[in-house]
Amino acid sequence: MHFLVVGRGWTGKKVFKELLNRGHVVTFCSHEDAIETIENNRFDWVVNCAGKTGTPNVDACEKDKQGTIEANAIFPALLANACDKVWGTRLAHFSSGCIYMGDIDDVDAPPNYFGSIYSVSKGVSDVYLGDKAQVYRIRMPFTGLDESKNYLTKVYNYAKNGKLIDAGENSLTDLDEAVTVACDLMESDEPNGYYNLVNKGSVNMHELAELMGIQPQWFTAEEFKAATAAGRSTCTIPAYEGMSDITTALTRAIASMKS
Repeated sequence: MHFLVVGRGWTGKKVFKELLNRGHVVTFCSHEDAIETIENNRFDWVVNCAGKTGTPNVDACEKDKQGTIEANAIFPALLANACDKVWGTRLAHFSSGCIYMGDIDDVDAPPNYFGSIYSVSKGVSDVYLGDKAQVYRIRMPFTGLDESKNYLTKVYNYAKNGKLIDAGENSLTDLDEAVTVACDLMESDEPNGYYNLVNKGSVNMHELAELMGIQPQWFTAEEFKAATAAGRSTCTIPAYEGMSDITTALTRAIASMKS
């Protein structure tokens, strides 16, 4: 099959490499070139890995609300419209589980968290693309490598240079595993709809700190609110059956980072 991977960031590079390793023909492009590339070529799948997450975290999105909406809400809709004009081209889109707050038990549940422009922008495209794409929700993605976007790396750095907050139970995503499952879903030509590519189960920050072997200082809720520009989602969502147990995935990744 011929794939177009949109977005040259952390997730895009992983998807590109995985598809190449499986023997597919893969074209890689930035979001600036995506629409023209789709219009002038024939692809079986367009995989949208582009988006604005904010650096070092979602607080940065609050300073560029227009750019965040354009990248996370408007651009995915334009991609879907471009794919719809080309017969046989399907769309896969990496979304976020941070559109939720609390314990969610239905994969089709609508977004219920609007505490940051990031969550709002992701929720808009999530709803719009539900019947137009395979929508992969990932959440606070981690890997077994010391990489700047790795959630575990961020937690280590926050613990070393500041404090952590424990707001409750969260679903997390082993990104390498999620990329593998996403590629399986595309190869199998599964239907459009929502796929929560989070690991089974959940973890709170105290449990994560114990797994990581760190003893951080802790924010109170009031301190954390004063120190951040955007609210944070705390949620658990039902995992797609192809994803592994969260404790197993975290233990494996943490051991890899320490080796």
